Amino acid sequence: MVRATYERIKELSNDANKIFVSVNQQMLENIKQELPEINISNIIIETDTRNTGPAICLEVCYLEKHCQPNEIIASLTSDDYISDAQAFRELLQDSEQFLQQQPEHILALSVAPSYPDTGYTYFKVGEKIDDVGNNAIYKVARVVEKPNVDLCKELLQSGEYYCHVGMYVWQLGYISKLFQKLQSDMYQTCRKIVELMEQNTDWQKIKDLYGNLEKITIESAITDKADSLAMSVSNRFGWSDLGKWHVLKRILSDENENLIKGEVLAHESEGNLVYNNNQGKVIALNDVRDLVVIDTGDVLLISSNKNSAEVKELVAKLKEQGKQEYL
Repeated sequence: MVRATYERIKELSNDANKIFVSVNQQMLENIKQELPEINISNIIIETDTRNTGPAICLEVCYLEKHCQPNEIIASLTSDDYISDAQAFRELLQDSEQFLQQQPEHILALSVAPSYPDTGYTYFKVGEKIDDVGNNAIYKVARVVEKPNVDLCKELLQSGEYYCHVGMYVWQLGYISKLFQKLQSDMYQTCRKIVELMEQNTDWQKIKDLYGNLEKITIESAITDKADSLAMSVSNRFGWSDLGKWHVLKRILSDENENLIKGEVLAHESEGNLVYNNNQGKVIALNDVRDLVVIDTGDVLLISSNKNSAEVKELVAKLKEQGKQEYL
């Protein structure tokens, strides 16, 4: 998926040195193999998992060493399904064009939802700020985070709500000022981390500094507190977060709405996602519906398809119980 993300956006820049990758330290070697075009100095290493707030703060502090304050930055996730790459690129270009004229805005990329999903954040369309190309920019009139099923259906039926895709476009200097104002301690810590990274000497100190940052989303840290949040809207491509099992199933299912990988026998069973990575073992399903069954050899996960996104709570419990070897 990270390769697909790179291919999707690489033609937007004539300079490969303007593309950066932020990655957990455990995945560094994978990134080097997957994206050999990316210079090692353009890889931002996260030594711990601290959620999107610290990750983007570190990104901002790192880019301040490599880019000019007036440059427009797109912070893009790499675990997404995007149906039309060209329409996505045009949304980024239109967002950049707007910010070059009105830089004191946070632009949250948003798309028209095609189905109700309770795991997403929805923005209500407010006052139109600008028409840019084939897309538009609106103020955010209301934020609804992870609505229940009934409310989610109401939002979609109203036609007034768009799904926030978890990606942002902003001017580097402006988002830096917001971090300095709203998350001063985090910003100063990330500045120290970047200085140590450039010296490439004291990685234990880097781990200690980054590992002590609060786990917080970019929304709780910055965007929910800022008055300048706007939505950059497209109706021209479909989007899904592939970090969820039920989304993978919806996109890749067979004629019986099953998504199956590995040795699996499904009899009179529909709407299931089954992943068997355990060689020498067969998973057999009989007359079951809407299950997620994942066997990785050392862990067997069985979940309803409806609430499969909540697996992160199980991961947290395993950590609490000191069972990191199963993660």
